Amino acid sequence: MKKRAPQTPQPPLTDSEELPLWPHRVQGGKYVKQLQKYVQSLRAEDAANTHGNRALFLDDVFIAQLLAFFNPTVRTLRTIEDFSQTKQAQKHLTTRKICKSTLSDFNALADPKRLQPLIAFLRQVTLAQRENGQQRSEPLNQLLEQTIAVDGTFLPALANVAWAVRNTNQHGSQNHRARIDVMLNVEDGLPEAIVVPEPHQGEAESARHALQPGKLYLYDRGFNSLPLIAAHYQEGDTSQVLSQFVLRLRGDGKKNGGITFTSCEERALSDEDRAAGVVEDRFVRLSSTNAARLGLSDVELREVVIDYEQDGELKQLQLLTNLLDVPAEIIGQLYRHRWQVELFFRWLKSYGNFRHLISQTKPGMELHFYVAMIGIMLMYLHTGYRPSKYMFPLLGMVANGSTTLEEIMPILRERERRCALARESQRRRNAKKKALQTQPKP
Repeated sequence: MKKRAPQTPQPPLTDSEELPLWPHRVQGGKYVKQLQKYVQSLRAEDAANTHGNRALFLDDVFIAQLLAFFNPTVRTLRTIEDFSQTKQAQKHLTTRKICKSTLSDFNALADPKRLQPLIAFLRQVTLAQRENGQQRSEPLNQLLEQTIAVDGTFLPALANVAWAVRNTNQHGSQNHRARIDVMLNVEDGLPEAIVVPEPHQGEAESARHALQPGKLYLYDRGFNSLPLIAAHYQEGDTSQVLSQFVLRLRGDGKKNGGITFTSCEERALSDEDRAAGVVEDRFVRLSSTNAARLGLSDVELREVVIDYEQDGELKQLQLLTNLLDVPAEIIGQLYRHRWQVELFFRWLKSYGNFRHLISQTKPGMELHFYVAMIGIMLMYLHTGYRPSKYMFPLLGMVANGSTTLEEIMPILRERERRCALARESQRRRNAKKKALQTQPKP
């Protein structure tokens, strides 16, 4: 941050001072009050380590960005500066004004990891409050408790954002987009890991450095990578499995990141497997020279191929996994839960307004993203529901200022009640259909 002359403490605002009102209804103030203890701890840390020329502190920036998350009319550095001078904002800030230039400088030097303890705390509280009414078969239920969906999403960025990725879209034109990689727990819908990758770092490489032992990871076609597969095993001893995975393959040879294999043993399909669309289930071994170099030649894996219909066309889903003992139909059901990370990104862009960036630096973007995560978890705690396609339009009404969270809650509760009834009805139909399919034929 550019050095400034030491600033004397500003006198507190008095009731007699005339401050403007923000022209739109301001949401989120109660959340700031709920986090007041943590906000005070941020200032205490700054007071112990700051220099005399410090002009802005993390607690004020955090409060301003959290209020901006809940208010769609406060979306840019300029509007944050204007909003910080209003009566509504001054209830929560310790500075008279958050200048646009000062905030821009602050974003370049911010330490967003200081917000991680708050994210961990809110995640713990959210998990304790969560009520999961879904009925699942026992093998699937046990696996989902440790399942992580992995993916990345692109956000528009300016050409001079050095760490952004030059991306070619489907029309052939090139633009700069910044990528965020997320590992999402499919059981509770909350992020396990959030990464803003280094320049030119692929999704598979980014994921490789964030793996945790004892987890089960779901990967789409963009993660076809032999080093990523190797990262699920003990380095130097691939007989020791650290974590499990289900990876969707996208083709043969180079298209699969060099993942080629030979068949070792065909597995018999059960009636449940066939009913789920499974057409092939076999043990395989990786056969490329790169696999041998990584010590993967002796690793036994499993290929499961599933037929599915999309837009009236029959297609195949080719999955590679190190889950060797569960039914093939369970592997297919597991992979279907990967869509939850796509839903998470959709919600983030729709409600969190991440269609554009307010900072051109990695620390600033991470800070913006962490604040959005905190806002989302506060939403979880307030509504008691995970995001769904039915929640999107309701949250959109809140985001554009036409209603409040309190006003949409009765509608949301009724919608979730009907969805729960529909899920239970579908579960009974599926159980009845499966029972009929497994009955012995006369």
